[in-house]
Amino acid sequence: MNNYVSAVCKTVHYHIRALRHIRSSMSEYMAKMVACALAGSRHDNASCLVWNHSEKNIFKLQKAQNRLARVVTRPP
Repeated sequence: MNNYVSAVCKTVHYHIRALRHIRSSMSEYMAKMVACALAGSRHDNASCLVWNHSEKNIFKLQKAQNRLARVVTRPP
């Protein structure tokens, strides 16, 4: 499960970096939609699978989700 969570976090961080580059040209609503479509769906899938697993994996996913929220709510 550790390898799966690491791979999901790596993918989510890749999409966060891509979103950060184009965030200034988007409205907050559009950024929320893009974030949910690209990164959020992968994150949610992994969150369901790690239920009752190690705190370390949950912390990794929470950290990725917090970073995504900061990018989306950042003013343009």
